[in-house]
Amino acid sequence: MMISSDEALAPAANPQECSLCAALQAIIAYADGQEGSRISVSMENGRVMLTGEVETVASLECAVFIAECFASRPIIADLAIRPQIHSIAPRHTARRNLYLNDNRSSL
Repeated sequence: MMISSDEALAPAANPQECSLCAALQAIIAYADGQEGSRISVSMENGRVMLTGEVETVASLECAVFIAECFASRPIIADLAIRPQIHSIAPRHTARRNLYLNDNRSSL
């Protein structure tokens, strides 16, 4: 997961809320299964806001669970699940070159 600076953490904000958001964002970033997620954490009216995108429903549930356990405040999760793109093109298999021979002698 990518950790980004958040505009919601303005210098005039409560330092405890800024610390909570930064710590929570770091904990979520390094949690198992969050490698491809991009989640920003901010505070809004005493509630923790999770915004960004995740790869799977399990990643979303994990991020919300961590936030609930860590913050002890109401959580709002505005997280999009990134669609997975599957290729339907046929796979190319390596062809054996019939003109090359293995001329090594067996010992």
